[in-house]
Amino acid sequence: MVQLLWLARDKVLSFLRDTRAQDTFEYVLIIGGITVAVIVAVAAASPSMIGATIDGACAAIDTIPAITMGDCTP
Repeated sequence: MVQLLWLARDKVLSFLRDTRAQDTFEYVLIIGGITVAVIVAVAAASPSMIGATIDGACAAIDTIPAITMGDCTP
């Protein structure tokens, strides 16, 4: 088990040392920023769309019998 952890640690460290990893991480940050900007723009343009999306998700979650957390709707 310890050898597996050391192997995983070495893989992560070698990935972080590689310059391609830095490029990948930068692209992930850019994509994340664009995603947040799009969500904010949609929410600002149509607040009712957010409520409708949440209501639709809650209705879908409420139909799953394995979830016993209670009613999703407010």
